[in-house]
Amino acid sequence: MSRRSRCRGQAMTEFVLGSVLFAIPVFLLIPIIGKYIDMRQTAVQAARYVAWERTVWYGGSAASVSWPANSKDDGSIQNEVRQRLFSDSTGIGASDSGAGDWGGGGLRNSWYNRDGSAMLASYDSVGQSVANDKTPNTATTVLNLIVTVTNAIGSFTLETKGFYTGAVSVGISTEPVNFSLSYDGTVAYDPGPLTLSESNTLLANGWSANGASHVKSQTQGLTPTSVFATDPVKTIFDIVKGAMAAASTQELWNLELGKIEPDVVPPDRLTGP
Repeated sequence: MSRRSRCRGQAMTEFVLGSVLFAIPVFLLIPIIGKYIDMRQTAVQAARYVAWERTVWYGGSAASVSWPANSKDDGSIQNEVRQRLFSDSTGIGASDSGAGDWGGGGLRNSWYNRDGSAMLASYDSVGQSVANDKTPNTATTVLNLIVTVTNAIGSFTLETKGFYTGAVSVGISTEPVNFSLSYDGTVAYDPGPLTLSESNTLLANGWSANGASHVKSQTQGLTPTSVFATDPVKTIFDIVKGAMAAASTQELWNLELGKIEPDVVPPDRLTGP
């Protein structure tokens, strides 16, 4: 037998082995890999949503100080993430924050295993957390000291914890991989639950005052004479001012130490009807 006849069929053998051991398994894994990629991208969007939402609703219990702003608890944001990003829903509703199950048609149609089981086994498979911390730099440390001193003297304060980090975790239920053509469960490989974790960090909070009353409160904290405009000092000062005005000059009656009026338009900027 010649050398040429002995090598016959080698290319076909390599092709079959390559197809069985590599090409076909990869081809069969493409759908499940695509589902994992889709779920991870959704987790990334969810982490961004959580962080951005907290920068808007940063008042109430979410603030480290008494800062008058719109507030929303973590549970409401978590339900909104589940409804608006992980549910098979096309709309956004005001009731999303209080929902207790998947919205719309339920879980997304593509997020199911080969046996028809949901890759997200329950509504609680999607979890989230958001934290606000101090900006990691020296300037923030100095600023905190200044704010602490001014807050002790007056009512001036700042929300210095504007470093928001939103984290989202997604628990995926996987299907066991069977290595037997007879579907013998004893030889199946169970990888167990898969967890996808994503986070997003934003530096926000421009210390914008929330209305005229907040402007007045913050300004009073930086105005030493504002103590004369608050009771009981104001009452005592009015009595003394009235006595001095009656004894000497009437102009003292118009003296208003520490008076602060936000959004007042100067008279020279006004025109008559």
